[in-house]
Amino acid sequence: MTPDGFPIVGRARELEGYIYAVGMCGQGYMLGPGVGVLLTHLVQNDLTSQDEEILEELSPYREFGGEEKLK
Repeated sequence: MTPDGFPIVGRARELEGYIYAVGMCGQGYMLGPGVGVLLTHLVQNDLTSQDEEILEELSPYREFGGEEKLK
């Protein structure tokens, strides 16, 4: 589980072609279908503006301040 309670989804800066989709804990069952669609768009380089907003929120490089939001 991440410090803010949200999963980590996005491209790695350190390794070309590597994509993170981790940190879902027990929520993976609920989030799996949506994350799957998002990953499909990401791999195919077919992102919508909504996909880009979601990826920004779930970025591996975001600030992990604050308290867990999904309790």
